[in-house]
Amino acid sequence: MSGASEQTALTTLTLTVRGKSANDRLLFGRGFHSRRLPYRGAMHLFEPGQVFGFVRWRGDGFGTQTWRVVVAEAGHPGEKLTRIPGIKPGAHLLLHAFGKTRAKRALRAIDVLSDAHVVHDVHPAYWRHVHAQIASNLLPDPYDPDVFASLDLARSSS
Repeated sequence: MSGASEQTALTTLTLTVRGKSANDRLLFGRGFHSRRLPYRGAMHLFEPGQVFGFVRWRGDGFGTQTWRVVVAEAGHPGEKLTRIPGIKPGAHLLLHAFGKTRAKRALRAIDVLSDAHVVHDVHPAYWRHVHAQIASNLLPDPYDPDVFASLDLARSSS
């Protein structure tokens, strides 16, 4: 693969930190390359198939305006991807928790997982399950790698 086509195959996550108006941070994920940006932020590059999570917070003089937790999977070139702010060209959206209550529930689920598992190795089907449970105001089931791998296999064969 040439350097130019290799660059386009990577997914770029740009995180911003601007005092009390913007605070983004990477929750988990093993980036291919990371670097600090001069305007108080960071850029992380992910190879196709890598799963990563980040929190995006926006506020103003009145306090928190938006708070979201996103878990995404970097896509392969040519795949249909979801456009997500801060991610270029896009990614497969696995979990999206928007608002204070749902964001806190997503962060709690990530904390529980991180105690027992390597979070960026958790199967994408489980993140979809967590998203559905949070959206329905239910607790996510405990993570069992075999169960969620077989669910994903059944989903792809149908």
